[in-house]
Amino acid sequence: MHPTFHPNFVQFLKEFNDINDYFECHELLEDYWKEVAPRQKVHSLAALILLSTSMYHWRRGNFSGALKTMGGSIKRMKETSHSPFFETINFHRLYQDATNAYNSIQRQEPFLGFQIDIQNKELLSRVEEIPFVKEEDRNFLIHKHMLRDRSEILEEREKQKKRREGH
Repeated sequence: MHPTFHPNFVQFLKEFNDINDYFECHELLEDYWKEVAPRQKVHSLAALILLSTSMYHWRRGNFSGALKTMGGSIKRMKETSHSPFFETINFHRLYQDATNAYNSIQRQEPFLGFQIDIQNKELLSRVEEIPFVKEEDRNFLIHKHMLRDRSEILEEREKQKKRREGH
């Protein structure tokens, strides 16, 4: 199976292009990245995770976070341009859109989303097969990280902190 046909990647494209849930895009790809290349920072999935993170920050008006993560995404795209993850999409257009977004973020312009152009017909078909779920409340999408239950994350951080302190 081509790596871009993985359910998480297919769902990522649906979320990015149709729903614009960039937070969910990050979550989907992070799970997939941990499966195929844990801790490998120079990876095409890392580039797309950073892209999603940047779009999330930009839409929320966090220009500093958006600029940093978009810069990282563009750098990783350059380093991994021959990745199989970029074979089924229009990589040149994605790179150009990310660069244009970076420039807009630098100028602190209002958020402007874009789509990832899927060139592989089978991949496009798989993305289109996913039913379009009614778009969530826009406010929820914009501030999703603050509105979710984070109790498990906070518990894990506390455990890690105690381990580091030798308790």
